[in-house]
Amino acid sequence: MKKEIIKWSKDFETGIKAFDDEHKILVKTLNDIYNLLNEGKRDEAKELLKRRVVNYAAKHFKHEEEVMEKYGYPDLERHRKTHEIFVKTVIEKLLPKIEEGSENDFRSALSFLVGWLTMHIAKPDKKYGEWFKEKGIVIEDEAVKID
Repeated sequence: MKKEIIKWSKDFETGIKAFDDEHKILVKTLNDIYNLLNEGKRDEAKELLKRRVVNYAAKHFKHEEEVMEKYGYPDLERHRKTHEIFVKTVIEKLLPKIEEGSENDFRSALSFLVGWLTMHIAKPDKKYGEWFKEKGIVIEDEAVKID
């Protein structure tokens, strides 16, 4: 039986469909990784984390930042910085821990990712959603596709 380490909630919705769809992909990916770990498929979980969390998140961040820049979102630089710190943390700290560490290290890294994503969507991402809504800006973009 599949379990969820993170459950999508309406509370995560930014009001920008493309970004919400991308966030749902990231949430599903974290749940898929969690289930692979529970099934003893650590190598598959590692590959999924690298392919989807690292690569897809980078595409998602770029998409968000491009839209923010296009419309003059005033908190773009701070938002961009949170993305940069996240990527640096994942590459420099979490990936080595996942590659070389124990299953508990992997689960700890996964917990960090869940916590970060939850907080990031619920606060800074919701903030830009509110800003776009206040300005009456409707984003018609499509969600970034999964590789």
